[in-house]
Amino acid sequence: MTIAAPPKRTFDPMLPRTGHYRPIPETEDKAFSVWLQGQFDEILSLSEAPPRCPHCESGQTVLATRAAHPKPVLPVFRCIACDVHFRRTTGTPLSGLKFRKLSLFICLLSQQRPVTEAAEAIGVKAVTVKRWIERTREWILQLDPTGHWDAKVRLGMEIRPDIPCPNCGETDHMHYRGFASDDGDRLFRCNACGQFARLSNVLRDQEPGFVLEHRVIARPPSSRRKR
Repeated sequence: MTIAAPPKRTFDPMLPRTGHYRPIPETEDKAFSVWLQGQFDEILSLSEAPPRCPHCESGQTVLATRAAHPKPVLPVFRCIACDVHFRRTTGTPLSGLKFRKLSLFICLLSQQRPVTEAAEAIGVKAVTVKRWIERTREWILQLDPTGHWDAKVRLGMEIRPDIPCPNCGETDHMHYRGFASDDGDRLFRCNACGQFARLSNVLRDQEPGFVLEHRVIARPPSSRRKR
């Protein structure tokens, strides 16, 4: 039996990631946002109906503390079977996260935009948005292990085109560098030879049926960041 590969996160090379060259268009995936908002509404619910215990899966749970301002933000429950207190987020990747402007974050999550822009719009640090994205993706994969919804997350994607340089032939050195001023064509730059190339010219020279693939770049942790 052949197991289908999980869906890939896609990148549209003709959409700008920054606003230096042209305004970034709205590309929100409405279906994804509606689905994710519903999942957040459920797990961050203020309902006092006790859920099952995340530790022992027992249904013998009761309300321990109602949600109040400033704390606790969410209701706290108690498991009679194992005598453990918990929230609906306990045991999930969302545990301990404090979201701001959650609806805006969900709207941006499916868009091909940089983390820094999202952080500025929400009013938090870029490292905070990055942490939200990582933990939310973990949670999404728990909700849907097929990867269908996780493939919709494009906020903060850093990619490189998986294609050799048309000038020097080196691989793994091409990256996007804005758009041409005359016709708006997407431009490549090769880190090996420093030459530029147009996306239309590169695609024109390929064999029929060629599909331009992209690799998502995972940056190593910053050495300046406290461990």
